Amino acid sequence: MHKGFKGKVTLLWLHPKLILNAVYSFFINLIYSFTSLFRFKFIVDFGSTISKSPSARLKIDKRLFLGGKYIGDMSKARATIVMYKGSVFHAAGRVKLGPGVGIVTSHHARLTIGDNTYITADSVIYCSKEIEIGRDCAIAWNTTITDTDFHQMIYPDIEDKEINKPIKIGDKVWIGCNSTILKGVTIGDNSVIGANTLVNKDVPPNSLAVGNPMKIIREDIDWKA
Repeated sequence: MHKGFKGKVTLLWLHPKLILNAVYSFFINLIYSFTSLFRFKFIVDFGSTISKSPSARLKIDKRLFLGGKYIGDMSKARATIVMYKGSVFHAAGRVKLGPGVGIVTSHHARLTIGDNTYITADSVIYCSKEIEIGRDCAIAWNTTITDTDFHQMIYPDIEDKEINKPIKIGDKVWIGCNSTILKGVTIGDNSVIGANTLVNKDVPPNSLAVGNPMKIIREDIDWKA
């Protein structure tokens, strides 16, 4: 027997979940990507789920990784994608969603995530209107991104009728753990959001933003993975 082949058989024997995940991924591809089945657009960890309305559209340009430990074994929870009527989730390239990540696209909402972007454990994206995340982004664990207040705020002297406002996150943005990105925010390319930051206003490109309330503490920065 060829040594390389024997090594692969041994690897599968020692890690039977690889077989389980491969079989599970095959059936996910069969359900959601039948026309391009042999391109294997979905790599899905066993137990992670996709639930979508018949009118919702899940578009994968290259490949979507869902729930696997390839970006850190930091959670035992399953990853989930829930898509309501008329919504669109566009994975515009190779996108990784880690264990425990939850994605919800509300009625007629649009979510776009760019190539080579990954989101680590237990983060949540709730898209009520429109959220765009660029390419080469790194989003750390327990991050929340939501473009809605969910409920209307009413004050004695003003009534804010807009509870949903789009979010745009540029290319090569690093968002630290436990951060929250709120509605109407734009984060410029190549910026860094420090851990535990509440982002409720725009962040210019090449900036370091931290804190609650958020402050821009450095400009003209760069970073690398």
